[in-house]
Amino acid sequence: MEHTETIERDEKQETNLYRNLTNENTPFKVICLTGGPCAGKTSCLTILSDLFENLGWKVFRVPETAATLLGGGVIFSELSKTMAYSFQKDLITVMLSMENTYMNLARLSAQNGRKTIVICDRGVMDPSAYIPRDEWLQSLRELNLNESDLRDNRYDAVVHLVTAAKGASQFYSLDNNDTRTEGLELAIELDDKVKNAWNGHAAFTVIDNESVKNFNQKCDKVVQAVINRLGLIGEETKKTIFKRKFLVKNFNWDDKFKVPCREFHVEHVYLAQLSQDGAQVRIRKRQEFNSKGSHSNLTMRHPRIDGQRVETRRNLLPREYDYLKANMDPTRYPIQKKRRCFLFNENYYQLDYFIKPKDGLVLLEAYLDFKDKVGLPDWLELTEVTDDKNYSMYELAKK
Repeated sequence: MEHTETIERDEKQETNLYRNLTNENTPFKVICLTGGPCAGKTSCLTILSDLFENLGWKVFRVPETAATLLGGGVIFSELSKTMAYSFQKDLITVMLSMENTYMNLARLSAQNGRKTIVICDRGVMDPSAYIPRDEWLQSLRELNLNESDLRDNRYDAVVHLVTAAKGASQFYSLDNNDTRTEGLELAIELDDKVKNAWNGHAAFTVIDNESVKNFNQKCDKVVQAVINRLGLIGEETKKTIFKRKFLVKNFNWDDKFKVPCREFHVEHVYLAQLSQDGAQVRIRKRQEFNSKGSHSNLTMRHPRIDGQRVETRRNLLPREYDYLKANMDPTRYPIQKKRRCFLFNENYYQLDYFIKPKDGLVLLEAYLDFKDKVGLPDWLELTEVTDDKNYSMYELAKK
């Protein structure tokens, strides 16, 4: 009896903890990226992480709990009904525990005066899409949890990416996720269930495939949705935005910069072909000046499908980066550059000063509307090269 009371008390403390961490006065932001299978969550999570780190935020990334557990040998189709229910109930507990760990760190970071965000790869409502409604509600009762609290009070914004199976089926693939087994019809069904699970959240956004021309635009809309939902930059970001590139002339890195900025060392390395479809594969490591920590990711730029160029991204551990770097493309130089990230006229920019190759080349990149020229830094001498392949990193790295 005493053991049961202790468990109930611990579960109540767990519930109170996440409520305290996510109340309206929480000094940090929590974003949930969710969606159907093969929707682009992993790539968008990396893009969002880069964005907020460029803006000077501390970013915590909560990995997908279900993928972690399923990757440990759990085969859901082999579980009995009792085992499946127990697994889903435990999944909720583990997910809450993992999120609370990062949220607690985020609170401490924010208390130290740093803007902080937690980006969750799926949220606690997602498991409800994979079990019958009555079993979901029963599991919440047994865990002393409230569905409305879980859905409405835990995350500042929820962004749902629609599966590629719905509206972009030619891009649907099982190859990049060892735990993904869904065919097209099941993927669409699960997508609808996950989407409905979040219906009612005050800051819920759905990013579909029909309203965008390609995957890059889909990622752009995710960035817009998060920024707009959090009210971070303002009305300007409600426009359709794209990544634009500018050549910067007559720039001296050592001159005093006109606006506050954050500075990084950046390394890009193209790898020898690692995929059967001939994708360009590169890894990137970025380390802030005067900081020991670094962040690394991998980008795969796939050949055009139906006229579309698709890039996918994922984060890398330091040891993964070092391992992959040993497979660098012998026809390409590693790119070394210094980067300044800054805000100007409610837009964010990254300015890259190349060290090698192309010593002294300076490029500016930003997510902007193609018609917008008002927000550009007026103290920089700029020429747009967005569509000039000579200024693509792949060309610049050529030996």
